[in-house]
Amino acid sequence: MLENSLDTNKVNQSKSDNDIKVEIIIPTLNEEGTIRELIQSIHSQKIPVKISTMVIDGGSTDKTVEICKKENIRVIRQKGKGKGIAMRESVEYSDADIIVFIDGDGTYSIDDLEKLLEPLLTDKADMVVGSRILGKREKGSISTFNIIGNMLFNKTINFAMKSQVTDSLTGYRAIRRELFKDLILFSNSFEIEVEMTVEALAKGYRVIEIPIKYGTRKGTPTKLNPVGDGIKIARTLIFITMNVNPLKFFGLIALGFFIIGLYPAIWVIHEKITTGDIISMPSVVFSSLLFMTGTFALVVGLVSELVVRSRRRIEYLISKKL
Repeated sequence: MLENSLDTNKVNQSKSDNDIKVEIIIPTLNEEGTIRELIQSIHSQKIPVKISTMVIDGGSTDKTVEICKKENIRVIRQKGKGKGIAMRESVEYSDADIIVFIDGDGTYSIDDLEKLLEPLLTDKADMVVGSRILGKREKGSISTFNIIGNMLFNKTINFAMKSQVTDSLTGYRAIRRELFKDLILFSNSFEIEVEMTVEALAKGYRVIEIPIKYGTRKGTPTKLNPVGDGIKIARTLIFITMNVNPLKFFGLIALGFFIIGLYPAIWVIHEKITTGDIISMPSVVFSSLLFMTGTFALVVGLVSELVVRSRRRIEYLISKKL
């Protein structure tokens, strides 16, 4: 588990479980083979909270929307394209206290819903993330390439945030609606899940991971592009890290230049000591350039850290006044 317990603005804690509204949001795109089973599984849940379901459809050309309407599910036609846009748009249509995001492809089990909600209902967390890595996975549900990519992203987040994230890419998570609206999210596609995790940690919200079951995709082929989506996620992660913890980010870059610059510098020093002259002038120039670049990166990191800290103070003061 991972937890950051700074004080936050939460849903009115005087509400009983029966008064708390939970909305399950399902982004869909041609999920006719799995959406009915998922909706019926949601209806069969016996949880003592008010649960509603919303499907936000990204332009399905099959019978997905028709099935949802027959099951009396509210369907929102997505204006933009991409999962990230779908999630942001859907929250604007919801008035629930807690929102749960789940994919419509049948890979996640609705039986884990109560486990996701429990930490929120008992005020132990502000966002609960369903970890496929901690839970049981059906054979072949996640490719080796995706597991390695997920691990690299998690290690980057944990290094930058001093956290213990195990699954930053999971699409099954529950979050307080007001918290979601407070997150600064730019991503339009699948990388929004990484962005949500980092943003929540950066703002000091309490984030908990729980183990969930994960199965193979049913129905239509996966819409994921391991290489293309991986590049998008990596780019987003770098951008977020630069904005959340710039000193650590640029400090590592500076350290890399300093270490590389040591080799030509030591060679020049060795020449001076053994021969009394400096013969390898290119090594002097190269070493100087590396040290100067490292110093510049460190200065950029310090200035960026000052800007980020100032921004956080301003955000804190604004929130206090509100």
